[in-house]
Amino acid sequence: MKVTLLLALASSPFFAAALWHGFKEPKVEVQIEERLVEPDKVEAAVELTKWQLEKMLSHYEEDAHPSDIQRFRSVVKRQADGSWRISSTHLAKGAEQYPLPSGKFYVIDASYIDHHGDFKSCIDYAHSYKDHHEYIVVSPK
Repeated sequence: MKVTLLLALASSPFFAAALWHGFKEPKVEVQIEERLVEPDKVEAAVELTKWQLEKMLSHYEEDAHPSDIQRFRSVVKRQADGSWRISSTHLAKGAEQYPLPSGKFYVIDASYIDHHGDFKSCIDYAHSYKDHHEYIVVSPK
């Protein structure tokens, strides 16, 4: 009786379908998503000769204010050791006038805020006392 029941089940189409379903390979779909994730900060270095630095400083006029800003453009390349290098040749080629930053700034000594105001007035103040103090000009942002 067991043999008859087993033969009846084995010859049925349902058994064949169940057997096929158990042995077939499941379909697996793999989706590959590539994203370029840029780092927040990249440390880079530039080596300038005195001549290159003087060439860059020559872009400022004789009567330039200490707060005048020039923008120098360059190319950043990855070195074989994994570090980044700024091309000094491109950097010394030319500059363009850059607008002064807006907002409130502070002139800070080692322990206190000595002056506050717009960027140009803070640079004036820090520059006028450069022989007596080591000031830095910072933004609250």
